[in-house]
Amino acid sequence: MIEAYANQTLILKKPASVNEYNEVTYTSTSIKGRLENGYKLIRNKQGEETVSSARVFTKTLVQVDDLINDMLVISAEPLTDLDGSTGFYAVYLK
Repeated sequence: MIEAYANQTLILKKPASVNEYNEVTYTSTSIKGRLENGYKLIRNKQGEETVSSARVFTKTLVQVDDLINDMLVISAEPLTDLDGSTGFYAVYLK
C-alpha cells in the first residue's frame, strides 16, 4: 500500500563513530519514502512535548537521532498492516 506513495528518494544518515574532535560522523544511504512538511506536536524520546516540522513514511527501519535529508529524527514508530506485520514506519523530523 505505501509503495505507491513512497516515490521520493531521501538521504538517510546513521551515526557511525566519533572523530578526534568529539563530533559524530555518519554513513549515508538512499531510501525510498514520502516526506511531508507540516508542524505537529509530538513526544520525543525523553517524553517531552516538542514540535515536529516534517514527517516521513518509509519501509526502511529508522532510529531516533538519525538524519533524513539533514533533519534530525526525533521520533520513529512502526505502523502495522492488517495482518499484524510492520508495514512501514512513521518518522517525525525536526
